[in-house]
Amino acid sequence: MTTLLSRWRSSLRNVLWLDALQAAAISAAPVILAVLIHEPRLGWTAIAAFWACFGDPGGPLRQRAGSMLALGMIGALFCFLASISAGHLWLLLPLTFLCCTFGGLLRVLGPAAAIVGTLLSAGFVVAAELPAPTLAASLSYTLFFVAGALWAILMTALVWRRRPWKDATHAVAHCYRGLADFADALARLYSGLAPAGGPQAWSAVTRAQRGSLRAALETARGRIREVQDARPSRRARAQQLFYLLDSAEDSFIALVAAADLLESNAPRWLGRGAGANLSHAFHRYASVANAIASTSDVTDAKQAECLRERLAHFGAGLHELRGAAMAYAPDLATMVPVLDRMQQNAHAVMQALFDQDGAPDAPAQAARAESPARAAWRSLRQNLRFDSDAFRHALRVGIGATIAVALSKTFTVNHGYWMSLTLVFVLQPYFATTWTRTVERVIGSVAGAIGASLLGLLLSTPLSVALAVLPIALGTFAARTIHYALFTFFLTSQFVLVSHIQQPDIYEPMLAALRALNSVLGGVLALLVGFLVWPEKEPRQLAGALSRALERHAAYALALTQNKSGAGDNGQDIVDLRRLACLSADNAEASLQRLQQNPVHRDRNVDTAVNLLNAMRRVTAAGTVLEIQPALPADSPAAAALRDYGRVLAHALHPQEPAPEAGIRQLAVPAALASVAPGLAGPLDRIAQQARQVRQLRERVQQA
Repeated sequence: MTTLLSRWRSSLRNVLWLDALQAAAISAAPVILAVLIHEPRLGWTAIAAFWACFGDPGGPLRQRAGSMLALGMIGALFCFLASISAGHLWLLLPLTFLCCTFGGLLRVLGPAAAIVGTLLSAGFVVAAELPAPTLAASLSYTLFFVAGALWAILMTALVWRRRPWKDATHAVAHCYRGLADFADALARLYSGLAPAGGPQAWSAVTRAQRGSLRAALETARGRIREVQDARPSRRARAQQLFYLLDSAEDSFIALVAAADLLESNAPRWLGRGAGANLSHAFHRYASVANAIASTSDVTDAKQAECLRERLAHFGAGLHELRGAAMAYAPDLATMVPVLDRMQQNAHAVMQALFDQDGAPDAPAQAARAESPARAAWRSLRQNLRFDSDAFRHALRVGIGATIAVALSKTFTVNHGYWMSLTLVFVLQPYFATTWTRTVERVIGSVAGAIGASLLGLLLSTPLSVALAVLPIALGTFAARTIHYALFTFFLTSQFVLVSHIQQPDIYEPMLAALRALNSVLGGVLALLVGFLVWPEKEPRQLAGALSRALERHAAYALALTQNKSGAGDNGQDIVDLRRLACLSADNAEASLQRLQQNPVHRDRNVDTAVNLLNAMRRVTAAGTVLEIQPALPADSPAAAALRDYGRVLAHALHPQEPAPEAGIRQLAVPAALASVAPGLAGPLDRIAQQARQVRQLRERVQQA
């Protein structure tokens, strides 16, 4: 519970409240208008506006408007097809399969397209229950849906226009807040008097911080590219954001190196002189990172002065650390270059923000990439085959939605579209994630239904019910980035109230009870479909993900040793290889978590996978320490020994042919290298320890 609350507090800090309020007002306005002019069909307009705002991907206006317009037009077509075929089951079921399969296939175009596809599928199954006995009625509902989408586009494009780089700026600020959280976590783990826990405590904290911060960095990089491609006139602003993001990633690497050094040397760094100063230094750096994240106006002298004061405070702490603290722990000298690198990055960021001369130069313009429409069509065409996981999941969604609609129509389930709606929203590509999403949605739906019932008893007039939709919609848009169960709670309350306005003859508690019951039925059906229709082979996928991660870590270790020996790849290649290694480890960990969360998975012996992942993280952590060290002269004997030793380490992590000639069993750091470059010998020895463990785990698996 403590971990969950801490995660929620961190998510609340990054909620765009103004954007959530705008989206809530856009989706609530048609509901209020429906009550004022006594037109219940405007509730369908409110739903369309809500879905259009929910499918807003952010970024440049052209991209946002295009995504919302596509959702509105295709959603209107789905609405017409579903409503006109609702009375003919022989026609409705094939259309349900085709439309929902198409919606599920949009997942291959990215997270934003996946949301649009889910909303399109949801719109079809809801429209299949609309009271439209004639063609004119179907057309009227279609027009009301189009009106809702156009209303949302009009308000976001003309009235509440957002700066195109706002999302990118917020994403970069989120990275610096993540750096602050990482530094605070390290300071809490190493209190200065005693470590807060053993290796498991260190691994639990650093694994979560590294994973979330790596994801934030990749998200911010994508947001900046959107701004750069869509607004060439703002290219200087995009380059500044890229510079801030690169500095954040460099500071992230320094924090990973610091975590490795703390975990490896904490027993020798105990005491007031060393430990307390280290802990204070990390807290002070966290305040610097938070100040950078809070900078909203580069012309504000107060914000510049605040950042300078915190930097000076951090510098004073480093001065104290070099003085009396190192007298208690001489080995602390290995930490000084890491902290100096963090300080240099912070100074460079301050100059880029507040000093005109410190602004980075824009690099040469790159060649234009493939058009988005052509790239989307190519991705869809490549996945139109049965061996594609995305295509199988799209078929799974189509089959599940068709079964849900057939059950609802056959047994005339009251408000049966809630069952189909729940299935569309909770059915995921993996059974473990479907199980988690189902539990969260059922809990949120039941709680939201109870809350809407109590609220309906307190509100006596339709206008008061319509006005209550606004704060609830605000909670819906704010909670979608916090937790899915909380989001479902607000979403259920909102839809129960909107449905009551459309059908005022139904009593709120009865409507809420129907919503809760059908949500449970839809969740159960989603679990059955996810378990029976092409269930994933997670153990096999985990084995492949671990193998790819080991291969990339071996490539990173080899390139890094070649670089430090004065030959091989340059610094940018090292950064790219490290990023690929970290992303592959994150993918393997996600596969492991799905395997552990699967309620029907019987084989719980995943210790080997856990140990392999921990070893790979320690390899990259020690590698970041190695990156900071200076390189050897290329023609020195130590450099030649380092090149040979790098090939040995890489082969131990991921065996390839031909094998190195010597040193394959011992993996000890060469004596010539240890005597000449002790700064390199320390992190190399830690990489060797993890390589030995990886080799032992591989041999154990082969014997088993």
